[in-house]
Amino acid sequence: MLLDPNYWRGRLEEQRLVPHFLLCLPRPDLSSPGCQVEEIRFRAHDSVRLWGLVGRCPLTVESQAMRMRVVGACERPTISRAQVEGGAVEIVLQIPADRRLESRVMDVLRTCDMAQELAPDSHQEIVFAPAEGQPLPYELHIASRLRGMETLP
Repeated sequence: MLLDPNYWRGRLEEQRLVPHFLLCLPRPDLSSPGCQVEEIRFRAHDSVRLWGLVGRCPLTVESQAMRMRVVGACERPTISRAQVEGGAVEIVLQIPADRRLESRVMDVLRTCDMAQELAPDSHQEIVFAPAEGQPLPYELHIASRLRGMETLP
């Protein structure tokens, strides 16, 4: 059921009608010369506050790959300097506690939409990455499959 495009179609259309109120804050305490980090805060489809980090290399001028990870509510989001200094834009979303799987998938898809707004010059596909040594979380697996289905709006 969670991989059925018809299950998600209406939910995604409703999500597009809800403003996300994106706020980007520079994080010089997390940045370095080869890694610029911003904190992003925004609203989910159900008005829950979400936040995460976006890291990019300020020295890279060409289109960059985008890499996305999620961390749990009790984990500290961190940007992989090696990935960013290698040319990737890294997005780390912190999932609030007690979120249902359906809401987590919607949060990931919303973050993907905003990531492409934040890096309009990057026409690369977003690559979903697991935490080191962990399998890909369900919400990223489902979001990856949904983004690959051409029948979704």
